[in-house]
Amino acid sequence: MTGMEKGYEHRASERMDLVLQILLYDLEGKTVNISSNGVYLEVITKDLESFATGSAIPIEIITATSIPGLAERDVRLKGKGFVVRHEVTDVTGRGNRLRVALEFRDRLEVLMN
Repeated sequence: MTGMEKGYEHRASERMDLVLQILLYDLEGKTVNISSNGVYLEVITKDLESFATGSAIPIEIITATSIPGLAERDVRLKGKGFVVRHEVTDVTGRGNRLRVALEFRDRLEVLMN
């Protein structure tokens, strides 16, 4: 397949369809998919200006890890993502349901609890 064929997308890294809790500013959201280069997420907000293309967004992704023979541990990935694009998918009584693509330009900090 060439880059000219319909439906072809070039990805710098493989995406995983994972739903994880994500914190942005004082908002809670969830990931739609994630890769080593970025995250696609959903959040409800009234403040669309904070998600303008190019904006830097502080994020914290929360998950758990399990190693056989050891107790499950919480893992937090903390850093900043830059808005590549966003789309309002619905308007609710709490605000706009927004899908946002963020690019990681720096490695995220890994914190274990």
